[in-house]
Amino acid sequence: MKKLLPLLILALILTIIPPGGSSANTSVIQLGSDVLFNQFHHVIEGKKVGLVTNQTGVNSQGISTIDMLRRDRTVTLTALYAPEHGLDGKTPAGQHAASYTHPVYGIPVYGLNGSAPMPTKEMLANIDVLLVDLQDIGSRTSPYISTLHACMTAAKQFGKPVVVLDRPNPVGGTIVDGPVLEAPYRSFIGVDTLPLAHGMTIGELALFFNRSIGVDLTVIPMQGYTRQMLYQDTGLPWIPSSPQIPDLAAVFGYMATGLGEGTGITPADNFTWIGGEGIDSHAYADLLNGALLPGVVFLPEDKGTRGGVRLHITDPYRFNPAKTGIYTLAYARQLNHFPVPKSGQTISVFDKEMGTGKIGQYLEQGLSPQAIESTYADELGAFREQRKAFLIYGDQPYQPVEPIRSKPVVPASEPTSKPQPAVTKPAANQQVPAIHPAVPPEKPVPSASKPAASVTPAPAGAAQTAKPPATAKPSAPSAAVPGAKPAESKQPQEKVAYLTFDDGPSPVTDKVLDILKQHQVKATFFVVGKNVPGREAVLKRSIAEGHVVGGHTYSHDYRLIYRDIASFFADLEKGNQLIEHATGVKPTVFRYPGGSTNTVSRKYQNPNVYNNSHTVMQDIKAEAAKRGYVFIDWNITNGDARSNHYTPESALANVTSQVKHQREIVVLMHDASTKAATVQSLPAVIQFLKQQGYRFDVIHADKPTVATVK
Repeated sequence: MKKLLPLLILALILTIIPPGGSSANTSVIQLGSDVLFNQFHHVIEGKKVGLVTNQTGVNSQGISTIDMLRRDRTVTLTALYAPEHGLDGKTPAGQHAASYTHPVYGIPVYGLNGSAPMPTKEMLANIDVLLVDLQDIGSRTSPYISTLHACMTAAKQFGKPVVVLDRPNPVGGTIVDGPVLEAPYRSFIGVDTLPLAHGMTIGELALFFNRSIGVDLTVIPMQGYTRQMLYQDTGLPWIPSSPQIPDLAAVFGYMATGLGEGTGITPADNFTWIGGEGIDSHAYADLLNGALLPGVVFLPEDKGTRGGVRLHITDPYRFNPAKTGIYTLAYARQLNHFPVPKSGQTISVFDKEMGTGKIGQYLEQGLSPQAIESTYADELGAFREQRKAFLIYGDQPYQPVEPIRSKPVVPASEPTSKPQPAVTKPAANQQVPAIHPAVPPEKPVPSASKPAASVTPAPAGAAQTAKPPATAKPSAPSAAVPGAKPAESKQPQEKVAYLTFDDGPSPVTDKVLDILKQHQVKATFFVVGKNVPGREAVLKRSIAEGHVVGGHTYSHDYRLIYRDIASFFADLEKGNQLIEHATGVKPTVFRYPGGSTNTVSRKYQNPNVYNNSHTVMQDIKAEAAKRGYVFIDWNITNGDARSNHYTPESALANVTSQVKHQREIVVLMHDASTKAATVQSLPAVIQFLKQQGYRFDVIHADKPTVATVK
């Protein structure tokens, strides 16, 4: 029996551990650390690296960035820098995180704290590059973004480049709310003129901070991430970022319950409860629930002698933590008239958290939360406009093409107009087309001959990755098509460009067709079926003028099309039938929403059928080949999938930065109704490609063209 006991214990353990081990990767995105090692390793290769990180600095497989660097024989990890709470995240708030020599790694670990957050010259002496990998929580008052700001400032002072590995904003990128910090109220819990909820990733924040710091900054973006994602959409496990933020409930409750420093209105249970002495729990809940705040219900709950409410978040996508925080304070003030902390010779912590002394005044005056909101609405609107220049991610899953570089030309303490990141100027012998006269140029266009890493911003929101242009090669056909004719041979010097436009038809499509006709260029349009009714004439014109129309599904709804094979092909056929009915021509090529190598489809695939090793995309592509469908991806993008707030100049710059004398290029653009800037940039794009020696052609099913170069 004694001999059998170890075997029985082992059998029990094996029944507990899930198939594939306990660290299986279920993420639908790749973090900046993944992208660094998989795609942009050259950024750190051969360097002595200093790493700013803590326990949150792990990749999508759960492997720490420290370990990844120590395993990498091409780099040397020479120093670690730990923010508040220390390298392991367990040091209590306010307690100094000491500096020491790591007992295992044998390298210095420097504690960066609220009292001394900035690395000294000595701390940075033995590094070539400062790498930052920290998980933020989406609040202006987060100490980790303050550490980022301090490290960027020190690196600028001592001539060290900074590389930021991007991570999700756990509360999402669409909620931007709360009072905007005023410059006199800057502190370690508010280092820049941000609202409470800024809606930016740590990489985007680095770009924003750099408008006034001016350090040599590189951001390694995430792959597959979209602006709408909450942390729970990423498929990543939450690693407690501090002793008080053990889970996502605490992350979402942080701004909603933690703003009352010095008022007696305090959070409890890791920011899921708020209340104080003299509060009637039921009256408090009635006031808050009566405000109809989105995505949350307040449950009355006493804690000893304190009355308060527990937050029950019913819809995290609609829940607004910063807005909720203003309401919880304003209604608490109505119930118990707590004394409002005031700033004198020193600024109170309350005013530091608010970023202004005005909110305290409004609370004393008894203003309603709605009235308080209205007082900072203009500043909030101005910030939303200002931040657009620094956003990386849009509505479509982002696919990195290059690292994002930022070198502002003239650092300014507080810009008065929308900042423009500097881009590499064209080489003296490089011909760059002028932008369309209707749109005055705002910034120089990067040279197509410059190194990939020097371009900013990188194309955003595209759903297909290209290798760094320096290594790009003509690729094989995108799909094996039974009976398809072999690709026609070309002279080695011949270069072909295929312009493609997705998501139409719309009023923009007619303008695109006008420009194509004027320049005698043919293109391929991948049409969303639901946009066809009422715009049949646009498609007929496209066919009549020699363009090709392909399918792009009917709905373009990832939740529907990527559930299973049947859903995908039913939706694709529905769209194709509308195209055929409108034009009399059956589509013979199509494009996958998100591209053929997208990972976001894993988020929507039927979990009863698919998993990470057997994905819905694998089945769909296999079935497409059986049915003789030809799909087309791309290897150049103008970046207009990123958002609707791009410029004609950035669209052109994205194209010129990626064209590196490839033999065949497929250029991804969009002709949806919000893509007017694409139209404005199109003449210059065509002129540039002609100058580079490209002729233009349409895509045919019997000659599959450049597809995946990933």
